[in-house]
Amino acid sequence: MIKKSFISFLFALVAFGFTACDSDDNNGQVRVPNGAKPSKEFKIGNCDKEEYADDAVKLNVKSWGNGGIAQEFASIELFADGHFLITSTKAATMPKSKVGVTRAADGSTMFKKNGGKPLQTRATDASGTIIIDNGLYTYGTYTRVKEGVYQLSNNTKIEIKDGSLTGYTTVTYTNSLGKSITITVTIDVTNKQDDIVRHICRSWRMDSAENWLLAGDVTIGYGKQWLDNGRVMQHTTLTKEGKNMGFDKDDLVEDDEDYCYRVIFSPCGTFVCFYIDGDVEIGTWEWTDTNNGVLRCWETFDWDDDDDDDDDDDDFADMTVRFEGKQMRIYGDFMDKEDNIIFRTLSVATFSAKY
Repeated sequence: MIKKSFISFLFALVAFGFTACDSDDNNGQVRVPNGAKPSKEFKIGNCDKEEYADDAVKLNVKSWGNGGIAQEFASIELFADGHFLITSTKAATMPKSKVGVTRAADGSTMFKKNGGKPLQTRATDASGTIIIDNGLYTYGTYTRVKEGVYQLSNNTKIEIKDGSLTGYTTVTYTNSLGKSITITVTIDVTNKQDDIVRHICRSWRMDSAENWLLAGDVTIGYGKQWLDNGRVMQHTTLTKEGKNMGFDKDDLVEDDEDYCYRVIFSPCGTFVCFYIDGDVEIGTWEWTDTNNGVLRCWETFDWDDDDDDDDDDDDFADMTVRFEGKQMRIYGDFMDKEDNIIFRTLSVATFSAKY
């Protein structure tokens, strides 16, 4: 979700693509800065496969043992970078987001903390296994013991009986107490591992986050953030016009602790954002236009306590993705009209393919 303090001056939210952004539009806006424009052609970069790319899978539990041991999780997902994500059974009681029913946000939304309820994390053991949001998720590392057998860092193990990984299969799960449980799972094959899916499905380190703010034909300012030896650095430029309109540098960049330094995409439609202060957010993604590189991301669960769709939070973000070599850039374009002035936020997040 969009951090409210960042764009509190915006009201009715409408997402626009970059198709018509190469020249001045009919609303009298300034030309889009060159740095905020994606290339017209969408093509794949040249990233190598991650170590566990062929093992990446999501196992959704259908039946659990013989009833003698309580079900411990709803799903296990193995990521291509050697990490896993376990979703607990309490996820079934969480309200799902109504994606596509409400409105879209700007393209940098997925890299800004949940405005209503950020997920808190804490390390639980020396291996670095993390419990997220009081047990809703467990995140850690895994190793392949042999084909179909995986040891997880939370001292559990899964053995997939059917190597074909299609439809239903049987899994032997050994919990942290050494108890072996036979479970039936469905294999998530929502996203086939074609080139475009394989290329984005990896761990990405954020190199920088940039934002341009415009009001009508006036440039308000520019802000950029990046990491230097673990410290969030920033540069802001506020125009005279922006100052006269009451803007300051806090409208151009996020708070340091809200900087998202790493993002993981999985081939089963999960993304995970890691923030510099230790918080983690987990959501869902899909390609909505693979010809033009349009990516949609949304939160899996509805964290709001009410059903008011007219609040300041937004349910999904449509973004333009471009790959070049071992880098990925995600572009956002966000508009609002207030008092006959069109406000616009342009954003670019640049990533490198590395843990």
